[in-house]
Amino acid sequence: MAGHDLFLSIPAKVLLNKDATLDVYSDKAKLGTLMMSRGSVAWQPARHQSAFHLKWEAFDALMQSAGRPRKTSGV
Repeated sequence: MAGHDLFLSIPAKVLLNKDATLDVYSDKAKLGTLMMSRGSVAWQPARHQSAFHLKWEAFDALMQSAGRPRKTSGV
């Protein structure tokens, strides 16, 4: 099974148009970067210059249609 590592970067101060970023690695190889802002979420695959953007409502619909339901612990 692949090992996954996550590195979260949150701006120290709340700034307009500043995304929180999450770098995602699988077996020490970077899969990509997840960028989260107030208006949307974006995925930039490793070694790509462009990112794929979704509004939060579209992300919600995608996760509910393509995601796998799983219980969470107190979130």
